[in-house]
Amino acid sequence: MPCRSVLSATALAAVLLMAVSGSDAPSPSPEAGDRPVGAPQDTSGKSGEGRWTGASAAPVLKDVRVSGHDAYDRVSFEFADGVPDYFAEYVDTLRHGGLGEEVRITGEHRLKIVFVGVTPRSTFEDREGTSVVREIRDLGVFEGEMGVGIGVDPEGDGRAGFRVKADENRIVVDIAHGRANPQD
Repeated sequence: MPCRSVLSATALAAVLLMAVSGSDAPSPSPEAGDRPVGAPQDTSGKSGEGRWTGASAAPVLKDVRVSGHDAYDRVSFEFADGVPDYFAEYVDTLRHGGLGEEVRITGEHRLKIVFVGVTPRSTFEDREGTSVVREIRDLGVFEGEMGVGIGVDPEGDGRAGFRVKADENRIVVDIAHGRANPQD
């Protein structure tokens, strides 16, 4: 008898499992299946207010790092004395801040970040990135504004979505691996 009860319970569990996983189970929308969880999808310009930690000290860029994640790549800008105001947007042409000369960069799309209110000591060596964030270029500091160019090659056609976040001493830019609107 105990053997028959175990078999009956197992059969009942299998029937219930098939019923739950059948047509009543919600299916993911096509949009959700095309967009990795956590990937930024917005390509519009972004801006934010800075937070200075010293009464008279302007933020100084100390380090730039690139890291890869499952659905996006991250570019981190580390500052001393708080973080500056910033704005970020895709542009057709990158230009050096004070000189106005066109700056070439590896990548199909050009994302420009401007940090407002930094010291002239804010600088970094241009660097290679990942397969999506191809290159990061220092566009110079002019009148307290530092330009940074990021060359982006997303998977597929179109611009990759991005988001910008700031905390006490860091501004991060997350750039999706794929284009922002796969249905377009």
